[in-house]
Amino acid sequence: MTRSLRLAQKIYANGSKLTASDLLSKEDYERERGDLLRLATQHRRQRRLRLDPSLCLVFETRFTAWLQIQEELRWLTRPSQGDVEEVLTRCNLVVPARDQLAATLFVDGGDNPASLYWIECVAANAFSVALRLSGKVLRGRSQESSGGVLAAVHTFVFQPTARCGPATEIIWGDNTARHAASVSAMTRHALARDLNPASNRNCFLVPAAVRGGAIRLPYPAAGIGSPGLALPKCPPLRVVMAPESETGGDSP
Repeated sequence: MTRSLRLAQKIYANGSKLTASDLLSKEDYERERGDLLRLATQHRRQRRLRLDPSLCLVFETRFTAWLQIQEELRWLTRPSQGDVEEVLTRCNLVVPARDQLAATLFVDGGDNPASLYWIECVAANAFSVALRLSGKVLRGRSQESSGGVLAAVHTFVFQPTARCGPATEIIWGDNTARHAASVSAMTRHALARDLNPASNRNCFLVPAAVRGGAIRLPYPAAGIGSPGLALPKCPPLRVVMAPESETGGDSP
């Protein structure tokens, strides 16, 4: 096991929130960066779900949050303590607690009607997403405030709310329609282990029995809600810029 792999595994398996003491110096990170980004690409591929042409859900781990912090601080010449604390606070939103999952929902850019519709749906709290996994229903809840902010990137935390059968599937939709699709064996294995990362001794190796290609869900046969559909009443919407994606990472 290489040094980068040991480091990534150690960061992943620790269940606590990230602190400044978990970070590498710029020099040390630069030496390991190439290997760490390659590990992150594989790590994210196992946890990425393409819901439809406009929506992509990427389940995060403590490792992906740590790497995002290192990448952001890498571009600051002399980050202050305040800079570090701000990045830690923001990225810790996607560090899941035990028995929870966290994910980033990406609405694909562009001004096409479907993307704009989903952006407004999330801002109006009219978007829902849940995961059936390991006999549990984990319902996603947006971590952004309900202030009617238009944004293309959102953080969701998934908490168990009920029991269910053995099938694994992702369910999402708006106030008028729900869509469901099965999840690949590789993603099912990865997410089930993420519920208790301390017990996953090597999250970067996929058992041969569940190995497969890139994870892609079939787009739902039913159409999404019409972009012209009236949404529930909500505060006036204001546009904000979505944060830049991680440099050199595996963008959705």
